[in-house]
Amino acid sequence: MFNIRRYSTADHDDIWRLHLLVISAAGVEPTHQHYHDIFHIDEQYLESGGDFLVGTGQNGVVVAMGGLKKLDEDTAEIKRLRVHPSFQQRGYGQMMLTKLEQRAKELGFRHIYLDALTNQLGAKKLFLNNGYAHRGASVIDGFWINVYEKSLTEAK
Repeated sequence: MFNIRRYSTADHDDIWRLHLLVISAAGVEPTHQHYHDIFHIDEQYLESGGDFLVGTGQNGVVVAMGGLKKLDEDTAEIKRLRVHPSFQQRGYGQMMLTKLEQRAKELGFRHIYLDALTNQLGAKKLFLNNGYAHRGASVIDGFWINVYEKSLTEAK
């Protein structure tokens, strides 16, 4: 059983723990300043024209999350797309990505941008399989990342 719903402030501790688990598995220092937005979900996502979703498993436990951050009137960025390591390979990442894209369309965005650490091969496969174009590698806050982009207005 997997349900996706909008983030609530009651989810804060759960999403922080999930974030720490996933980035630690990717070899990233968990307290890095790059992740300040997780402490400000309402301001960074919900009140600025985006959204933040959580995926829950049995008993309502948060096992996945993802944010949609408004960059401009046409473009949103998917951020903090995470699935608990014990719940990966079950399609939850795909369901979260699909729901975030749906929300982006509902909010009027025409393009989606996202990035992932270069060592996150599962994320790379997920994005390429969903029509994202690889736009190259970059360094953000000291992290090597791959950048991806997708138009939401193309015919499927």
